[in-house]
Amino acid sequence: MAVGEGWSVTPFLNELGKKLAERWLSRLVVPGLLLVAAVVVAVRLGHGSALDLAGARAWGEAVAVTVSRWSGLVQAGALIAVLVASAVVGVGVGAMAELVARPLWFGSWPGWLGRRGVARRVGRWWRWQDEVVRLRKKVPLDQRSPEVDRELARLSARRDRVSLAEPVRPTFTGDRLAATATRVGNQYGVDLVSVWMRLWVVLPEDVRAELRTARARLDSAVALSVWAAAYAVLACWWWPAAPVAVGAWATAWRRIRRAVVDHTELVEAVADVHLPKLAATLGLAPADTPMDHDIGARLNRLVRKGA
Repeated sequence: MAVGEGWSVTPFLNELGKKLAERWLSRLVVPGLLLVAAVVVAVRLGHGSALDLAGARAWGEAVAVTVSRWSGLVQAGALIAVLVASAVVGVGVGAMAELVARPLWFGSWPGWLGRRGVARRVGRWWRWQDEVVRLRKKVPLDQRSPEVDRELARLSARRDRVSLAEPVRPTFTGDRLAATATRVGNQYGVDLVSVWMRLWVVLPEDVRAELRTARARLDSAVALSVWAAAYAVLACWWWPAAPVAVGAWATAWRRIRRAVVDHTELVEAVADVHLPKLAATLGLAPADTPMDHDIGARLNRLVRKGA
């Protein structure tokens, strides 16, 4: 190997460092900096002078003049302190998204509140499911006209807007995640939760990358709901933060629903396409053998180690 060939990894590391820095800035520092700035403005103006833009501009210019008199070292230290504070805020929001927002969105509600939410969704789901069953019984398959097929499709779509399977969570997003495992289990007899890590091992890298991207979009949307909550709290001291909170919450709601649909559809597609490969890899079936309940049951026993 010629001298210098061993350093060919340097451009890769530089590019990786740039991507990490961009992610750090976009996900932590920039949103945190905006919230920190909003807090400063809220403390300065309050409700009484909430829209006193001239006063805010004059105060900002005074601060800028003061900072300009500092030494370069002090200015650099102040900038670093602001960036660190913004990053800390971003990390805190991420922690709140994991500890609080995800359980709220995905249905881990406490006690009676969770049971009541599930019961309400179950009632809505069965209202449409009963209509689907009634029409299927009324008109046999070989006698269905295009009009009946369209009506069945409409009723099924209304039912699926509640949940793809009988609801077990108090939220749409929670049920969408739960329904994926239910549908795969009904189709193949596979416990997707138990099998997932083995399935992940046999997936091609491009499929793994798609799954990571879909999960990242979902996590980002959940984090946006926490930012919305932070601005809602700030609105107690500075009312212009309220419309920001409402807009952020509405955006988060739309993004979470879209992201969870995309993520679960991708997971279900991965199961449909790659479960036979997993079964073949583990010696449970010849290659290219379609999945069935018998193979699924043997796969469950294997991954559970007989438990």
